[in-house]
Amino acid sequence: MKILAEILHLYGFIIMHSSGQSLTLSSNFIKQGHISDTTDLCVFAVNTLEIKSLRECALYCGMNFLCNAFDFCLLGGVFSCRLRYGRAKLSNTTTQCELYEITTNKDCPDGFFLRSQGICKNNNLALHSPTTMSSVFADPVYAFQRLGNGSLAVNGEVRPDDTECAVTNEDLYPFLTIDLLDRFHVGRVVFTNRKTSELRLHDLNVTVGTDGTNFGCFCGFFKGPGTSHQVVNMTCQETCRGRYVRLQIVSGREFLQLCEVEVYSKCK
Repeated sequence: MKILAEILHLYGFIIMHSSGQSLTLSSNFIKQGHISDTTDLCVFAVNTLEIKSLRECALYCGMNFLCNAFDFCLLGGVFSCRLRYGRAKLSNTTTQCELYEITTNKDCPDGFFLRSQGICKNNNLALHSPTTMSSVFADPVYAFQRLGNGSLAVNGEVRPDDTECAVTNEDLYPFLTIDLLDRFHVGRVVFTNRKTSELRLHDLNVTVGTDGTNFGCFCGFFKGPGTSHQVVNMTCQETCRGRYVRLQIVSGREFLQLCEVEVYSKCK
């Protein structure tokens, strides 16, 4: 019991009563209300509890750096703990699942707190995320247009004068990869084409991977060719859980040019 208490204290989520017999949630968690008793995509892990133990559920969440909330449930006579990230949709009716949310989420009104990185993530998961490209277009003749690295595609801006776009050289199968910093259920990818040379955007695969090398989950395909400043709103054809999103032209040599890329989870 002493070892368990020390672990809980380390994560700062639970405190022990002076009697040493019971544990209660500290101010780091707040009970939000009841949620649906059906599993949704915001839940990334489910743990069956042998006894009714709120402390054990909080410990599971505290030890997982993606978790920022958990559901404490009694379903079919079995207690369970469901770990989640993002926002949960509360139910208007009383169910046997209660939502407990880490209070630091309240500091991120436009998204949620990503504990693994200690930062707020906007609902647009790609915003200001790290990127890599097959190459970076660096022709000095076009330096005035600020055509460059992938950070320009995740800065939250699309300029009407067609500047600040991420552009590769004329590569064989050029790509842009975005690191979301943790694994998410990717549900939608939105990308914006350049105003000029717009026909270069075509035969674009959007895939999701877990390690930055293998992208085994297929989100969608844009045949193109693109139109001027076209915004493509792509809903993934299958549920993809991963950390890295890759946009890649798969038809041969081409310039990949993207003025903005947004990534959204199915979890709100």
